Amino acid sequence: MSTPIQIFDFREEPSKLNSNISFQRESEASYYGSDGYLHFAQSGINWLAQSQNCNRTPWINVRVTPSVTSDVMAVDGTATANKIAETTATGEHRISRNLNVPQGQPVTVSVYLKAGTRSRVQLSFSNATTYTGGNPTIKFNLATGVFITKSSNLVNYKAVDSGNGWWRLQITAMPDLGVVSGFHIYLMNDNNTVGYAGSPDKYIYAWGAQMEPGRDMTAYTPTLDAPYMGLRFNYSLAESGPKLVGALIEPAGTNLVPYSQQMEVAAWRKQSATIAITTTKSPDGETNGYKIRETTSTSSHYIVPNPTLVTAAGRTYTLSVYFKAAERKWAYFNVNGLTIHFDLVNGIIGNKSSVFINSVIENVGQGWFRCSATFIASSSTTSTVIGPEISNGKQSYAGDGSSGILVWGVQLENSDEATSYIRTGATPVTRKADVVTLSKPSSGDLFDIFIQRKNGGDWIKQVTASYEVVPSENEIQVIHFYESSEINEFHEETAHTLFPEQYASVGVSGSMLTMFDKLYNTQTPNKQWSLQKAVNKSSPVYRVEVNAGEVWTGDYTNQYRERSEFYLKNYQMPYDRDVWLSFAIKIEPGEPLVLAASDFCYIGQFHASEDAGDISSPPVLGIRLDGLDTANVYTCATTENPHKKSPKSILRGTAQFTRGIWHKNVMRIRFSPTNGQLQWWKDGKELLNIANIGIGYPDATGPYWKFGIYRSPMPRKIVIEYANMEVQYTSSLESRITNPLLIV
Repeated sequence: MSTPIQIFDFREEPSKLNSNISFQRESEASYYGSDGYLHFAQSGINWLAQSQNCNRTPWINVRVTPSVTSDVMAVDGTATANKIAETTATGEHRISRNLNVPQGQPVTVSVYLKAGTRSRVQLSFSNATTYTGGNPTIKFNLATGVFITKSSNLVNYKAVDSGNGWWRLQITAMPDLGVVSGFHIYLMNDNNTVGYAGSPDKYIYAWGAQMEPGRDMTAYTPTLDAPYMGLRFNYSLAESGPKLVGALIEPAGTNLVPYSQQMEVAAWRKQSATIAITTTKSPDGETNGYKIRETTSTSSHYIVPNPTLVTAAGRTYTLSVYFKAAERKWAYFNVNGLTIHFDLVNGIIGNKSSVFINSVIENVGQGWFRCSATFIASSSTTSTVIGPEISNGKQSYAGDGSSGILVWGVQLENSDEATSYIRTGATPVTRKADVVTLSKPSSGDLFDIFIQRKNGGDWIKQVTASYEVVPSENEIQVIHFYESSEINEFHEETAHTLFPEQYASVGVSGSMLTMFDKLYNTQTPNKQWSLQKAVNKSSPVYRVEVNAGEVWTGDYTNQYRERSEFYLKNYQMPYDRDVWLSFAIKIEPGEPLVLAASDFCYIGQFHASEDAGDISSPPVLGIRLDGLDTANVYTCATTENPHKKSPKSILRGTAQFTRGIWHKNVMRIRFSPTNGQLQWWKDGKELLNIANIGIGYPDATGPYWKFGIYRSPMPRKIVIEYANMEVQYTSSLESRITNPLLIV
């Protein structure tokens, strides 16, 4: 694996400014914090840690004694203002910060100040060698609100009356000569000088310092132990403690639901239900959750936005709601009459209509789950009913007048999945896009960039400039820059070494999932390990495992088989036309198979679509595993119609699939009982090219593709990984021979 020349690792919150990251977002946006609660990040940036407590490191206090005081209230009404009192020493009396800044870009410092027994102050940048003309400076009278002097090398400056004697002062300058900087806040005497003999009864008040990029100060963002870089570092709350996932860099999104967390208002219609504010904290830890409380009616008990929400027919929408179990343990959505059901105790999805093309239940801590379901709108308005139920799919029942579930934070958005929660008032609210640009390395001209998100990786090749990160609903974990000359065939190795596959079950037998543009069904023994998906890979990567005695329920009438397979649903292959198959396969190390003459172990097959009266027969084309790593390709054909006798399988080609290594395969097949063709390339080399052979039966419709493990009973465990499974007959996959898809 090659060594990156520049690394951005978002799996750890930064403790200092990284001038190679530029960030902008023009609205608030939410994220889950390290404290286990939902937070709302503001649009600004604050490079200063401990922005409010001047008595804490890294503040530098020179001949002053800062203290948090309740003598006056801070601008936000809290008792967090600082009293900056002089000592008796002679010299400058100031508080200061040191900070490196981006050279050649405007930088703004702002701070709230209030007169005490001193009223004159000087605010200036530090390190005169960084700025042409020396330290940019203003002098200001906090009692009169008048500027005393200003230096000529300021880009911008202002004073904003913030009420109750507080002024928010701003200075902006261009660090054109260097990066070492910071700022000073001086107390001045009545002669407007900064050097004098101090007195402990002389002081000013200070609060809310901020240092940020740009020509204008933005809304103040408070910080504690770490600066606020604008980026949202998002935590998973599903485990025993919050776990940092990465940085959320999202596209714009709009919550179409008014009063998304105020269900008591008239904009929410209550049907056989009432709404009560509870004492249970909502996911943000600040507000309280609501209870949908059923009446005694025998009916469905629910709330629904009124009027119904405006949508666009044919577009994809995702509805998401925060739920918490109370007396009722199940919740449901009813979208235009079609339902999906959520178990709020075990965190699983129950019955659901096929209209929902994606659904998720996410544990967000404190007993709360964020439940979401994705669908394609069928009309210009959409009804989104939300309610409790007494069991899975049982939403109509006789209520007891007090039971229900807790609810908060409803969102409907035009998206393929739920994005970060957007709180609303009387109208829909839009979260603006995060714009993040990473500076290119100082050395080199041509780069390849590896990006790993929570759900997978990607390579951006031959980049010549700074990189603007493409927004996504999934957290960014790392971004590495490599010299293009160093990276070629090692892209895949780098992705695997940095982020080995993390697998999770695809669900129970019969679960449907999409690979590229094809829909597959599953046939498994319903073990957690039977069929799994790599959740941290962009490529469709699957792991298949079969152990002795593991039988699919559909095979119980014939015990002479064990399987875990995907099959391509409703996509029969044509006859007398090129069918292309491309995939990568890796057989995990293990014992060799010892097969009797009647034994078999298929690892991929084209299965016949039998007509009425046909006998069940071998695959028309099958790939069998034998011994340690031998892959044999067989075909089968007959012209008998209907065929009453099972045709014999004919060996057509052999290859070695060395265990523990990915092998890239491409096949071109023409199905025909008499005039078939078969080509096979493995790792870019042609192994087989034959024509005028029988591949298939004279069925009304052609065969369909299945892959996974399908075998006769045997004692040995087999584990196989598959990646980038593609099947096409409307276009060619010939390019995959020399340019296979990366596994990232």
